[in-house]
Amino acid sequence: MPDSDLDLDIPVEREGREPALPSATSSVLSAHAPSQPPVESPAIATDRQRGVRQNDVIGGRYVVEGQLGRGGMGRVLRVKHQALGKAFALKLIKSAIATNPRIRELFYREARLASALSHDNICSIVDFGLDEQFGLFMVMELLEGQTVHAKLRDSGRFPPKVACDIMWQVADAVRFIHSRAILHGDIKTENMLLVRTSVQRRLVKLLDFGLARADLGRSEGVDGTPEYLAPERIDGAPASQASDIYALGIVFFELLTGRLPFGGDVPALFDQHRTAAMPMPSTLIEGGPIDARVDEIVARATAKDPAKRHPDVSTFMYELRTLMQMLGVDNQRARRRVQGDVQRERRDLDHRVKAAAEMFTAVTLPMAACDQHGRVRCANPAFLAFVGAAGDAGGLELRDSALPDVYPTLFADLTEALAKQRPVKRVIYLNEGGDRVVEAAVILTAAPSSAEVTAGEVFVVIHPLRSLLT
Repeated sequence: MPDSDLDLDIPVEREGREPALPSATSSVLSAHAPSQPPVESPAIATDRQRGVRQNDVIGGRYVVEGQLGRGGMGRVLRVKHQALGKAFALKLIKSAIATNPRIRELFYREARLASALSHDNICSIVDFGLDEQFGLFMVMELLEGQTVHAKLRDSGRFPPKVACDIMWQVADAVRFIHSRAILHGDIKTENMLLVRTSVQRRLVKLLDFGLARADLGRSEGVDGTPEYLAPERIDGAPASQASDIYALGIVFFELLTGRLPFGGDVPALFDQHRTAAMPMPSTLIEGGPIDARVDEIVARATAKDPAKRHPDVSTFMYELRTLMQMLGVDNQRARRRVQGDVQRERRDLDHRVKAAAEMFTAVTLPMAACDQHGRVRCANPAFLAFVGAAGDAGGLELRDSALPDVYPTLFADLTEALAKQRPVKRVIYLNEGGDRVVEAAVILTAAPSSAEVTAGEVFVVIHPLRSLLT
């Protein structure tokens, strides 16, 4: 197994003052409950006597075994948990970054979000915190593999079918984090790890989502990696789903062609992202174009105007799946995900329906739905008990109950609630026997016109307010 390439962030010059650790062959992590960071972060020592060394203990529990890589945010170390005896990858954030209060706050916020996610194509964050001697750290599952960036550097472009498979897995990871209202902010081939497992020949893991934004990298004042940066972010707009989709388009181009669409120094890159036409990948692939749909997907994802890109990652994946079918790619993962999504949506809908029914049945307030003439479609047990009806609501008419006796304007109010499409509220008085009277509020609300079953009906809720003595 070749050494893993774990230069996970924007490349920087190596810091000569830190002694080198023995290199370790693996890359990033496995599961265990994340610890909570301190409520008040103590100041991080900026004048350290030395850097981290082999056998140092970080966070009181992670023994350093070697170095896996180095990036713009710091060093990635191979560590072993003292109590569990299990190996992990630990990212130690550079002191120059970690001492910035904004970055420290962003680090904790993103680490909490990331540690709560679980997806096959996302590298799990299992712990994070602050070591008083070595600074901020983040612990990830340890994976054997090679970054997509390193694979491209060593072997050149991927065959179209392989490029589509990698792109599908990465896009599914981004779709997942977007569904949790989280952005990546630094999608690039250096943040994608190729892993071989016992059940899957090629598994892609997305690294460092939401966290690399803390590093200003090579472009002062702009977060992210210049080669993948959307035009609007260059001009100061924050990361967004649209900017993540732009980066996906750049990555897809890179996978297919073996190179980035734009090059040069940072000002030149920024100018090209803003104004230069995106090269068509199909014209750069040896052996001729594979399909015009490739160009369409990349062109739409990398449109200069964010509004002209795919509206979401699911749309990007739909177009990618169509391309894969045309190329004859048997995308079992795509089918599993689509089938899984359908089953999950059906299960979620079924659970919501059951939850609503259980709540409606168990609530102690009398509730019912009826038309303007008082014919009841459904009622909960509390309502049936209130009007003295036995069994279920089938065939129940309010004019046959005792409710109109204590609520003479009931039918006029039902008509008014429907006609004016606004709630009608009344107070009625119920004799409980003897000298006790209960004051109750009746609220009539017209069902929304978009309701699938109850449109044109009125929801009736009766709420006892207080007992009175006559």
